Amino acid sequence: MLRSPKFVWVTCFATLILTTFFVIYTSTQSMSVQLRLSITPAAPKPATIASSKEEKFVTFLPHSGLHNQRIGLINAMILAKSLDRTLLLPEINIGNAIWWKPSQLAEFRLAECPSIKQRNNPKCHDFTKYVPVTVESIFDLSAAHSAGIRTIQRSSMSPDYFKDVYRAQEEDIYRIEDNDRYSYRIYDSKDNDESIRTFRYRIDMDDLRERDEKFIVFGSLHYTLRLAMQDPKLVWLVNYLREETSISHPLVIKQALSVLPLLGGPDKFIGVHLRQGDGFFKKLMDETVETLRATLERSALEPDLVVEEQQLITVPTITRPLTIEEEDKLIALKLIDEANPIDKSFLLNKCVQWQSEENHPRLRLIFMATDTRQPRTTLKELYDEFPCIFTLSDFPDIIESTLTMGPMLTGNKEIDEEFIQLGSRISPLLLPMIDAEIASHGSRFIGTRKSTFSQYINHRYNRFRTMYHPSTPSSLL
Repeated sequence: MLRSPKFVWVTCFATLILTTFFVIYTSTQSMSVQLRLSITPAAPKPATIASSKEEKFVTFLPHSGLHNQRIGLINAMILAKSLDRTLLLPEINIGNAIWWKPSQLAEFRLAECPSIKQRNNPKCHDFTKYVPVTVESIFDLSAAHSAGIRTIQRSSMSPDYFKDVYRAQEEDIYRIEDNDRYSYRIYDSKDNDESIRTFRYRIDMDDLRERDEKFIVFGSLHYTLRLAMQDPKLVWLVNYLREETSISHPLVIKQALSVLPLLGGPDKFIGVHLRQGDGFFKKLMDETVETLRATLERSALEPDLVVEEQQLITVPTITRPLTIEEEDKLIALKLIDEANPIDKSFLLNKCVQWQSEENHPRLRLIFMATDTRQPRTTLKELYDEFPCIFTLSDFPDIIESTLTMGPMLTGNKEIDEEFIQLGSRISPLLLPMIDAEIASHGSRFIGTRKSTFSQYINHRYNRFRTMYHPSTPSSLL
């Protein structure tokens, strides 16, 4: 039967409306998932520069552990924005940390020491577990790109990179020598009279803006205080990038999201980072554990008890006595723990079941990110007092699947090719990142004083607090 033209027109119009609604809804849902998980499938391309203006660049030489490199990266992005230069991203190392060295030696080491040919070179002794990757294979730079910061990933760390890729001559490169651990502090204006602190001399961004060289090459940009800033826009931007420049490796996000439901969900446990493994932290191991214990004993955990503000607690903390019911629960948890020395799932389920804001502090559910080996043995007294502490080692299925899972692809061709090439070699190096991601979803976070890893988790924690409690003033979070 033939339909009237009016009926056909109405039918087509209705189909168009439904199709448009479906596309908008599914696109919105996809964007929501990507934003909540902080995964950027395809990195934005650097902003196009007008042909009448010659593009100029800035770069730096990274060193130390991953989170120290992240601090240097954020400082470099601020410089790139302020100087209106494109940031040439160096490779970052997700393996064992390498030491700071003076500029010329640092440049040689980053270029040559990853090669197996240099394995016996004494200048490369700390490169035995060096694993270089591109920045955006680990960190999400979408916030930087949205702020107008242009980035290009370096294809090599060779000193000849500028000549090979850009046909640059030596006179096109302005190298800022970094011959002391605290060589220079960089100021956002000549009117800025902040203290130089422990740095040897100051560099003014005003002077750097006058440089005609195509490339500015810094040595180290590590240290939170490296940049002295008074410009409100730059102060806002650095705080914004500290919150938003997060680890976005898809396997890290997936595995963290697999653990959170087992802990009762996000915002249902206390997140802790306890660093003890090396250097400064190893020497202060006993004090660090005592600080953590005393903090956890507090009935109310204040936001200022985290990271840099957290001070060594020498005065005993006063908490209310345990009720008879709470004492019975502690005994029951101890019996469950002793009956299941390997599998902690029964203990975890009971701890989740008994969670309440009215609980005594000793019954708190705690996820602890830590580099402590065999924490249940090494930290026995802490576990005896707080039986509902859990670490990543209590989730063996997550660890096993992390170590054996193939690369998760993102949709970004260059990053996916890198993931495929690396294979499972980087899998063990992702475990601390998973640790951090889980701890950052807690209702409160307690870190280790002076740890940049704790600082990172705290920034991530603050980011999630604004998601879980969007109407609460930040000062009350």
